[in-house]
Amino acid sequence: MVIMSKFSESLSELMDEHGLTVQKLSEDTGINFPNIYSYLRAERLPSVEKALVLADYFNCSVGYLLGMEQENHPQNYQECPPFPQQLQFLIQYFSVSAYKIYTNTNISKARFFEWKNGKRKPSLDNIIKLAEFFDCSVDFVLGRVK
Repeated sequence: MVIMSKFSESLSELMDEHGLTVQKLSEDTGINFPNIYSYLRAERLPSVEKALVLADYFNCSVGYLLGMEQENHPQNYQECPPFPQQLQFLIQYFSVSAYKIYTNTNISKARFFEWKNGKRKPSLDNIIKLAEFFDCSVDFVLGRVK
């Protein structure tokens, strides 16, 4: 998957820039060693929570980590609101129905309503789908930037 390889490249570059080993990054972030190795080998994407930990650690956007943004513009990011609250904000901000979101993103209706009702959190893949649907940044979808 292209996003996994871009994430791997971005993480590797950031680690090199900061002179970090996998062990040091693991100690500093609390993300276990095997997970970091799997990200670096482009075997999987992190959860949204772990992606946020890494983005906060490197003071970069999640979009930059995913290779969706070419340049890192460090800034003060906001704490992400609970996803059901953020999803409601997105629906109102973009004046779009839940139906239009889940049909146009190929996200199942059941999954969408699990997010909306706080029963489940979206994966990073689904956050990317939402960002593409809304034509905005991943960080906007997550509520890190306004």
